[in-house]
Amino acid sequence: MSALEITNSRRILLVGQRSSGKLAFLKALTGSLPPTTSTSPAGMSHALPLTTPYYKTTVPIWIDEIPSTSPNTWSSTYLSAEAHDVLHALGAFILTFRKPSSEVDFARIREVLRAVQRIVKGCGYAWDGVCLAVGMPQSLQPRLELELEVWEEMCRECGFEFVDFEVKARNEFGENAGMERVREALEANDWAADDETGDGDGEDGEDDGGSFGSFSSAGDGGEGMDPLKFIGDEMEREMFGLHRAIFGDEESTGESSVHGITDDDDDEDEEAQVEKLETMMMRMTALKDMGEEVSKQERRRVAAKALSDIMKSS
Repeated sequence: MSALEITNSRRILLVGQRSSGKLAFLKALTGSLPPTTSTSPAGMSHALPLTTPYYKTTVPIWIDEIPSTSPNTWSSTYLSAEAHDVLHALGAFILTFRKPSSEVDFARIREVLRAVQRIVKGCGYAWDGVCLAVGMPQSLQPRLELELEVWEEMCRECGFEFVDFEVKARNEFGENAGMERVREALEANDWAADDETGDGDGEDGEDDGGSFGSFSSAGDGGEGMDPLKFIGDEMEREMFGLHRAIFGDEESTGESSVHGITDDDDDEDEEAQVEKLETMMMRMTALKDMGEEVSKQERRRVAAKALSDIMKSS
């Protein structure tokens, strides 16, 4: 099977404060730098070719600089109505920062992380992408020495994964670290933009209501089928099958045993089926609770991901 070619990729937003190591990181990631015409990298763009056994694409990289005085004001510009198309195009956030030399520096890093987190949340409930916080080398002495767990916890609280740029080897669990981990995370991401996955929008941007990806409402008797309803029905069918596998065609009355399960060796399989049933129920409830709170576009992305997960677990 030949690799899928993604011609319209989502973007990477690479951000950091002045002298945070953005360009050093970019050079390490791509092997080159874009031509510079100004003293600030803000507004520059570059590209990252990615090739895996499953797809190949060139991911555009947008670069911006976070002001040191008002990171929240900066993040607010990305949350304005004018920036909607920018957020919609993003598939990854990468924040670079110099490792701190004092507690004040550490607190400032946390503030910047939270500012970028606001933008990630602005992408919507259904946004699915990569968020990496990359600690760059600090030349100032003394350095504030912090345990890896401290970095990981702080970044995790803001929805980011911490990556230490200086680490060259694998970690204690044999997992990729440093720039190898960055590449691994980016290669595992979904880069296809909505118009490549079939968002059902017409040329004028209005929803045509006739299809959702590979699903067509034609023949189902339901024009303009809601993708979440489709997924909900799919989950209900799967739950019914799981219920029958666990409890049989009819539930026992006044008995604690389960129909069709007589061998103690089947206990583990029974527990796995029950756990899967409960998981499916929770996911279906979450999908239905979304209602009209999110846009049709976000509903489609959630529905597509949910269906993919159903197929994988079937």
